[in-house]
Amino acid sequence: MEPTIPDRSVAIIDHSQTSVKNGCIYVLNVQDDLLVKRVRRKIDGTIELVSDNDRYPVEPIAPDRAAQLRVIGRVVYFCREP
Repeated sequence: MEPTIPDRSVAIIDHSQTSVKNGCIYVLNVQDDLLVKRVRRKIDGTIELVSDNDRYPVEPIAPDRAAQLRVIGRVVYFCREP
């Protein structure tokens, strides 16, 4: 999630926040991989997983595949390594 969340940062995840709010950053479980991504919802029901790092493309999740996506929690705070 660089440049927003630099490598080796410590993040606090609120596990009670599993309902996706557009544009927020979440820890997600997708096919047994843990990802930290910004989530965008589209009108057609597609969910886009967005990295703030331009090297990684947007990953669309079609509405029929949304069940494969599990929200672990919302990133509510992070601290850069000193």
